[in-house]
Amino acid sequence: MSKFLGQLKLRMWSPEEVSDAGYDTSVYDLLEGFSYLSDKFGLIEVPSGFVTDFASIPRAAWAIIDPEDPRIAFPSVIHDFLYSTRGKLPFSTVTRENADYVLREAMEACGAGSFIRNAVYQAVRVGGNSHWSD
Repeated sequence: MSKFLGQLKLRMWSPEEVSDAGYDTSVYDLLEGFSYLSDKFGLIEVPSGFVTDFASIPRAAWAIIDPEDPRIAFPSVIHDFLYSTRGKLPFSTVTRENADYVLREAMEACGAGSFIRNAVYQAVRVGGNSHWSD
């Protein structure tokens, strides 16, 4: 069964750090490594120090999908990491489609309902290509 291993320990960036780095949303550093065990792809380990903004969801949609909801935030860290490495893991490589699959799988492992899982998944399928290829 897919599951997260351990706790997600973060440091939220100050408003000045966010602005200086050119972000327009909350940004976090991982204080410790964070791991997810995927039924399909095995162990995915995000290193300490990795920077994430959780899910890049337009503010207008936050009433329906809150990017800081742990059912979305935990999976988003794994997804952000896979995108940042273009799927290159120590012992394998996953495609963009597979990285998006892992996001949906991890949301299910966190207890997100099917509506939220599918909405977030469809959003990354439609809008994620520019983040994968830049």
